[in-house]
Amino acid sequence: MGLSLPDYEQLTLLMYVVAIPYFFGAMALEGWAMRKKPAGYYAGYSLNDSLCSISMGALKLVTMGLSVLWAYPIMLWLFEFRVVSWDISTWWFVPLLLVADDFCYYWYHRVAHRCALFWAEHSNHHTSERYNLSTALRQSVLGPFYAFIFWLPLPLLGMDPLVLTFAHTVNLLYQYWIHTETFEVRGWFEKVFNCPQHHRLHHAKNEVYHDCNYGGILIVWDRWFGTYREFVPGVKPVYGTLTPVLTTNPLKQAVAGWEHLIEKMKAAPGFKNRVLCLIKPPGWVPGKL
Repeated sequence: MGLSLPDYEQLTLLMYVVAIPYFFGAMALEGWAMRKKPAGYYAGYSLNDSLCSISMGALKLVTMGLSVLWAYPIMLWLFEFRVVSWDISTWWFVPLLLVADDFCYYWYHRVAHRCALFWAEHSNHHTSERYNLSTALRQSVLGPFYAFIFWLPLPLLGMDPLVLTFAHTVNLLYQYWIHTETFEVRGWFEKVFNCPQHHRLHHAKNEVYHDCNYGGILIVWDRWFGTYREFVPGVKPVYGTLTPVLTTNPLKQAVAGWEHLIEKMKAAPGFKNRVLCLIKPPGWVPGKL
């Protein structure tokens, strides 16, 4: 029996409208919870740092809108060659859609940490040396222009680009609440879903936590593909990037990763090393394996 579902376009727009008071209400609640602890227990909020993160979230909305001008037509074109069609009114379609979207997100996210070309756009999400709900809004501003390529298989597999936008929005909003140090989730839930204790290790720059816990909604991808890590007793996460970005100007933050990569390419000897600067991990040094 079919299930009557809301219009995906309207539901996506509604989620963005509801997200605004949700974001700020949750930040206020987190700030209150942090003040209940002794001074120094949490890094807490910094006005300039949080304003930078919030501004970058707003900038991403702009670049997402601009990227639609070519990303959406490409995905619609691929959708014409789909190898399967889905009945979106069935009860299992939405779970299937969200899992498929999250699988693509896992591989995008993993590559974004292991390939300098994508780290250049993703790194600004990691530049804050604080870990709170405002950090979740410090989004990749330039990512929408080319990161969408990781989702290109889905239209070929019959996922309408419009419903993919819905799934991507659910994924993005889910990840907001895991950017906190104030609580953890235990039991069966943490075995399947991404939780704060998983994601804070992903944001840590300690060597023991490098390149782990890439999942968006689901943590099972990391468990299955060997990138799962747990907290190491005595090793408190230290946040930020190994190459600090010492500015809270959101525009400078947005391009800092690319500026660093371009400077590295300029200094690299020969054309081959310059190309390798793009595809090797961000910490790769020309001349090393």
